[in-house]
Amino acid sequence: MAPKYLVHFPKPLLEDLVNGRWLPVVGAGMSLNAKLPPPAKMPLWSELGKSFAEELADYSPTSVLDGISAYEHEFGRARLIERLVSLLHLDRVQPGPAHKEFCSLPFDIVCTTNFDFLLEKQYDMERQDNRTVYPVVDEDQLSVNVGAAGTLLLKLHGDVRHPKRLVVTEADYDGFLTNYPLIATFLSSLLITKTAVFVGYSLEDPDFRQIWQVVASRLGKTRRMAYAILVNAKPGDIARFERRGVKVVNLPGTRDRYGAVLAEAFVELREYRRENAGPTLKATEERPLEQLLLPRDAMSRLCLFATPLDVLPFYRENVFPLAEAAGFVPVTAADVVNLGDSVSAKIDTLIDRAAVMVVDATSANTQFELGLALSRAQETGERPNRRPLKVIPIVTEFSQLPIPTFGYHVIERPAVLAEDSPFVQALGIYLQRLADEMGLVQRLEPGRLFEAKEYRAAVISAMTLLETTLRRRLDKAPRDAVRRPMSVRQLVDLARERELVHENFGRISEWTKIRNDAVHSGKPVTRSEAKSIVDGVAQIVDRFIVSG
Repeated sequence: MAPKYLVHFPKPLLEDLVNGRWLPVVGAGMSLNAKLPPPAKMPLWSELGKSFAEELADYSPTSVLDGISAYEHEFGRARLIERLVSLLHLDRVQPGPAHKEFCSLPFDIVCTTNFDFLLEKQYDMERQDNRTVYPVVDEDQLSVNVGAAGTLLLKLHGDVRHPKRLVVTEADYDGFLTNYPLIATFLSSLLITKTAVFVGYSLEDPDFRQIWQVVASRLGKTRRMAYAILVNAKPGDIARFERRGVKVVNLPGTRDRYGAVLAEAFVELREYRRENAGPTLKATEERPLEQLLLPRDAMSRLCLFATPLDVLPFYRENVFPLAEAAGFVPVTAADVVNLGDSVSAKIDTLIDRAAVMVVDATSANTQFELGLALSRAQETGERPNRRPLKVIPIVTEFSQLPIPTFGYHVIERPAVLAEDSPFVQALGIYLQRLADEMGLVQRLEPGRLFEAKEYRAAVISAMTLLETTLRRRLDKAPRDAVRRPMSVRQLVDLARERELVHENFGRISEWTKIRNDAVHSGKPVTRSEAKSIVDGVAQIVDRFIVSG
């Protein structure tokens, strides 16, 4: 299905999304899509003010903030918070579709002025995601290093669980910059380096506007552009945002479909980011780089390993060669440089491009990544040429699994690793089994890509198929013999010695050069070059199958 909303997003804004440079700022409007038993519904900011005003005798508030401030003056802060909890239905409200799709986008940092817990609930709701969210309410939390995994949720105005930190009255807003200078400084630094994207946020809060104007006055014309995502916005709304230096992304739709429109737009944004994120990753080795250059719907041979750092050397030495012998291309997040700024985006892209993911779930970070992988393995999308991600959880005890993993091949390993451990052999056997299952489709993949006029991808796929086929026919020795995989030339020479192939190496050397130029210099591959390589490799592979 063709995207419906992407056309309304400027190209630079989409590029910032792909490169992990968005700073989402979520306001009260986002909560309108929340789920409540009828007839209850989440109030607009103006409706919230009206509800407070109705309880004030002989007082006509001039604004929502004036009404809330008068209510606190009349009845006290404790009563104000109790009414907020009641009016916002915090005891029963649940995230809606827009929350679900928004939280599927890989953001390292999200800002919100909302007092509710809908974003936290959505990040934590589906345990198979095991997505970790770190709400930051107080300034002393800013110095705590919570690790790379998950999303930092900066709650600019606090929440009802922190009454002293809540920013809800005139006095709270007036004292924000004085009372919370570190949060203001942190937010300012984010606005300097990232593109602010307002979702359901009116930009009416005086404290945020002060910070926004300080950044504007210091940077002038070099201030990054900011955007607001609106649905069926009126000209006056658009003019108000643009007067404050914010461009409006005005999505078509009716106000009663506000949440549904946002949800559909977030789905399109997520798929666009995944579709275009491959070039933002640069592998430090050639074979992973080849796989990342393939189209997103192409059959991948990437085998992504997520392990704690202390056991990664063991996997590199003892398990990676088994993955290579099976025809996979092992890679870790540490082997890839992200040209963007987001750790979450890098992990999301690697999982998206992998055929297999091996997760040693013996640390909090890798358990988080296991949750992401299991969630991705269950996704169904419009990628008919790709098999669902295969996930292999590795544990020292089954309590380390974050969720039930029925239907997955879980492998238990000893706490102290040794190269002769049965778990290594068991993992190698299972990787080989997965490779055998994928074999037929991968043999057909170069031809499919050629017919789709993806000539560079067809050449990369064909040469990978040739290497894999030769390696699997020749590397039948004990595991020690495959610790350092042979080059294509070595494989061909060995195959000729055993009279398995009779090709002149000059022909294969020419194919290799075309492949290398395509990978490293971006040199285009012609149709005739691609056809020669795809057909030539197919002939060699077919002879192996017949003689096998």
